[in-house]
Amino acid sequence: SSDIPEAASSFPPSPEEVPEGPLAAMPMKAVQHAVAARDSVVAGVFSFLHSGRSGYVLICGLLLVALAGVMMVATFDSREARAAPPGWEQFVAASGSNQWVSATFLLSAGAIVLSINFLPRLEGEG
Repeated sequence: SSDIPEAASSFPPSPEEVPEGPLAAMPMKAVQHAVAARDSVVAGVFSFLHSGRSGYVLICGLLLVALAGVMMVATFDSREARAAPPGWEQFVAASGSNQWVSATFLLSAGAIVLSINFLPRLEGEG
């Protein structure tokens, strides 16, 4: 009285149940590519962790870039930007606000922190 069909209850399928032909191999190749991509990502993460680079510096740089994004949203919600008509005038008004200056400083600080973390590794491992 199970809701699962009998054919679906046996996984992985036996060789007799696997259809043959060029289209039958496509799902298996897709699974193999997905497994290879996952293994590549995991190997990259472990390589980063074991290379001596600082994980907390990476997190700090990413947080600075994320804060720059939040500040950019605040820039277009400022009084100056809301008072201007939509389009180019709104962009010009937003880019003249104090929030724009803060967003660009945060973005450049995040880029500098991330480059400090990664550039020595790229130069030394060439």
